[in-house]
Amino acid sequence: MANLPPRKFSTSSKTSKQDASPLQILLQMGFPKNRALKALAATGNRSVQLASDWLLTHVNDSSIDDNQPREYIFYASPTGPLLKQLHEFWEKSKSIGKWNGAHNFPPHITLVSFFKAADDTSLQLAKAVKQVVEMVGNPPTSQPKLEPYVSHNFMGLFISEEHAEYLKKIAVQFVKEVSSILGVKVDTYEHLDALGACFPWCTMAQEKDISTNLEAHVKSLHITLAYHFDVSAFDALKTLVEGLKPESLTSWELRLYSRDPRFANHSVHKVVQNYVPEASDELELVIGDYIYIEEKQLESSQDGWVHGTSWLTGVSGYLPAVYTRRTAESDAWTLHRALSLGNNLGADSKSESGSDVEMTSYPHEDSPQLGLEKSEEMYKDWEKYWMTVRDVKTDGMLNVVEGGNGLDWKSEKATGNGDCKMNGDKKRRRWVFAMRHGERVDLTYGVWVPFCFDDSGKYVRKDLNMPVALGDRTGGKDSYAMDTPLTRVGQLQAQLVGEGLRASGVTVKHVYSSAALRSIETAHHFLLGLQADPSVKVRVEPGLFEYKMWHLAKGMAPFMTPLELHKAGLNVDINYKPYVDLEINTPETLEDFFIRNELVMQSAVKDTEAEGGNIIFIGHAATIDVMVLALKRLAEGKTDESNYQISKNLLRVPYCALGAMRTNPWEVVSPPCPPSINTSSARYNWKMLLDIKVDES
Repeated sequence: MANLPPRKFSTSSKTSKQDASPLQILLQMGFPKNRALKALAATGNRSVQLASDWLLTHVNDSSIDDNQPREYIFYASPTGPLLKQLHEFWEKSKSIGKWNGAHNFPPHITLVSFFKAADDTSLQLAKAVKQVVEMVGNPPTSQPKLEPYVSHNFMGLFISEEHAEYLKKIAVQFVKEVSSILGVKVDTYEHLDALGACFPWCTMAQEKDISTNLEAHVKSLHITLAYHFDVSAFDALKTLVEGLKPESLTSWELRLYSRDPRFANHSVHKVVQNYVPEASDELELVIGDYIYIEEKQLESSQDGWVHGTSWLTGVSGYLPAVYTRRTAESDAWTLHRALSLGNNLGADSKSESGSDVEMTSYPHEDSPQLGLEKSEEMYKDWEKYWMTVRDVKTDGMLNVVEGGNGLDWKSEKATGNGDCKMNGDKKRRRWVFAMRHGERVDLTYGVWVPFCFDDSGKYVRKDLNMPVALGDRTGGKDSYAMDTPLTRVGQLQAQLVGEGLRASGVTVKHVYSSAALRSIETAHHFLLGLQADPSVKVRVEPGLFEYKMWHLAKGMAPFMTPLELHKAGLNVDINYKPYVDLEINTPETLEDFFIRNELVMQSAVKDTEAEGGNIIFIGHAATIDVMVLALKRLAEGKTDESNYQISKNLLRVPYCALGAMRTNPWEVVSPPCPPSINTSSARYNWKMLLDIKVDES
């Protein structure tokens, strides 16, 4: 009997996905335990993806290994009409008395003051919120009343006694639950008068290297309207409060937040303009980031430059203060749990983050700075391209030979297939591209499937940016929830890249796509923009799919079959045999992920060499850096383990980003067409027009 040959490549694993916790997954990805716990706590234990995202952005954070527990605070927060009314009050009070202490936080009733807890307890603390409600029971059925109060140093709304008593019980029970979680002793008053006895605080003993006071607020529960305001603003603020007719507190949430204790005495500023550092001690500013700045920095600066720390990266440096705008301190907090009370007693709200299966989120997908890093130097290069190629009517962008950090305009001629003269010898140079997919439906609209499929499972388009139609597939709407299509904008993004290559005179003969629907649709619309030969079809390659462990918590839908894709109108090669048959329900390591991607890319390059023609791999954000590493290893003849790590640049890969390499010799080059930058917009509500009234005066 012949000996069984060893398998060189396998995507399966003996470890069941149910056995791997988020912490274990991060450890498998190569992150140290202390950093993994810190990342999970800093992102509210929402998902492995967000935690790995946080770790990648904090790669240069000098304090990442500091053993500083986070600070937590427990609120009762109004929602609905009252919340809207209070936000309007906030805006009016800013215009009257500028910034005061109330503007640092969302409208709230403090139930438990800031206390410190180790990172490994963050998920238990979040779950305790729901446990407390179940223990205390339902809130009173009567409508709570809010009474305004005004003094020369404080203005607020005090809640009626019956509902205040309920919240006091919630606060006291939460303190007990936290003390149990942290394993510390708590001195409490065992008897709480039903009408509201004095219960000023609970004191925690020192344990686990954490020294803190755990204080249940049971006196005069209120929503703060203004404090720490300028004396000159008192009369105007008083008039504003007296004119406030607060809506009933009919719906509200219990909310558990945390913050980085290092910045408890800092103000938080939102970046409103990008800045690229020109000196080594300067801080890069990216729109969407928040900056921690000490008040004394703002007061003492003589040139408008201040020292701050980035919320997004943890890196510190000097920055122009004028490029930021002050915002609420709570904007830089982490929300761990939001539990709705009132009409939906005990229901987790959309911001819920403490359940066993956390919110769907993905690394890099929703980063606010994507597409906003606008480089004037890049614009100058491409302006020169358009003038030369389109106005002067030269042969095309392939007259440009890439070099250095920009575009080096030289005299060598090239054709769309990449033949150019180098040192007198004619060598065949092919283009190899990698591209990320376009804008996704799920990360644009959030939870969309329940609203876009009727009771019979038929898709109903609810927004112009949603797909016109969706094809039939195994699993129906449930599969679409886990394997999202593109938005119409995402389709256009892909088409624009195809148009850009076509304008530059570049053809693509071999198209390989990840088996994710968003990637296949991107490849299809890329070919439409390219106006490729009809014989060029999308080869669906499961081996190009992204790291499976990012989907471990929520699971994966079966990939659409080539026949299902064909019936849905997508230009796929139904006869293509993939290099990798990916098992969707098994875990994998980062090395497994890289090996299968490398196998596909290197095999595709070698198998198409004789036929010739340019290649594109369409997949995910990591596809671009994986291509570079895989093909560099091919050029160097390396077959050993790669020790692959996720690139810190993953956060800087926007939708339909295009990477390029050339063969003979292998080198990373500038893509032969300009990039595209787009922004997002909020959903428009036409009903705002109903509020417009004619001035009868």
